[in-house]
Amino acid sequence: MQPESKTQAPMTRVLLFISLLLNAVIIVALVFIVISGRQISADIIKQLEDFGKQSISYKFRITQTVPVQALVPFNQSMVIPYKQVLPVNTTVTITKELPVIGQVSFDIPIQTNIPVSLSIPIDISQTIPVNAEVPLNMEIPLEIPIKDTPLKTMLDGIANTLRQISGR
Repeated sequence: MQPESKTQAPMTRVLLFISLLLNAVIIVALVFIVISGRQISADIIKQLEDFGKQSISYKFRITQTVPVQALVPFNQSMVIPYKQVLPVNTTVTITKELPVIGQVSFDIPIQTNIPVSLSIPIDISQTIPVNAEVPLNMEIPLEIPIKDTPLKTMLDGIANTLRQISGR
């Protein structure tokens, strides 16, 4: 080793001091970056958890004509009440054979009202063919919770990876 000259010693000390100062600045910057990275990771984890609690809202619109072809069974039993008054205005001729006199005819006038009260049971059993086109114009609201989708598993995986990286 060579002895240091008097001019080199102060220069070496200055360079050594600058080197130590630069190393300290780099270490402080790295510590700041790690702390900031942990905070950013915590914020991202919170946002991922909040997003996983939300729902996807969508309005599904259907505008089309749907053909309908079917045989519809129709079975119905009912009772139809029938109430009516039938007027009778007629003359009836009655012929009778009497001994000694012979045959005798009588005209009997009939004037009356006959009340009719019936309950008529009706059973209908028939298959009715239906052939139609039904226009659909509707909007179906869909609400899909993210927690019920595979996206939630992926979000949890990302959050867990960030926890491991940030040391939480």
